[in-house]
Amino acid sequence: MRSIPSELTRKLVKAYWRRVEHKRGPIMEKNMTPGEPLIHQDDLPENVYIILNGSLKIHHNTPKGTEYLVAIGGPGEIIGEIEALTGEAYACAATAIRESTVGVIPKGAYAQWLDEEHDFALLINHAMSYRLQKVVKRSATNLSYPLEYSVLKLFEMLAEDEGSLRLAVTKEDLANYLGTNTRSINRILRDLQEKNVLLPSRHIEVVSMEQLERAMRAYDD
Repeated sequence: MRSIPSELTRKLVKAYWRRVEHKRGPIMEKNMTPGEPLIHQDDLPENVYIILNGSLKIHHNTPKGTEYLVAIGGPGEIIGEIEALTGEAYACAATAIRESTVGVIPKGAYAQWLDEEHDFALLINHAMSYRLQKVVKRSATNLSYPLEYSVLKLFEMLAEDEGSLRLAVTKEDLANYLGTNTRSINRILRDLQEKNVLLPSRHIEVVSMEQLERAMRAYDD
């Protein structure tokens, strides 16, 4: 559920440490424990954050109290960069999933960094572009295909991101990310096991990428 490619995250981490090494601006680090909030939705922006290790979930909470999972950010993911420039309140919250460390960059220092380093500004532009592209694709998929196809697409993305057929995601994560309920997810997971796409396991594990891709192609035939 990463929002930007791993190659880009590596470049962002490298840029961060280069900035720290040259002591350019008031940058500090924050250690976080599981469940600790980093950003509260609707707060006004004060900082931009880069995840250095660990992982955080980016989530939007509806007025009715439903949590909508937007992404799971790992090392190199940048958070709050849009609000720091627009001055608008944070659209999402960010909460640590496990022990994590983030780089904290005051928004003034972030703006200065963008102004001083063209290469860094280009990296941020790429990150924003990838996120926008993913939102458009995700919306189009949800409108054009049934829920099972969206689940398969998500499995494909997770398998590629994690390099593993055993996916580090829960049924609740799937339901929140896809804007549905766990009952619907349970039904789809049972169907995918019967179609030999998933292994019959308490974990969510894909049989093979070939089986996954075959199931996805069936919707286009």
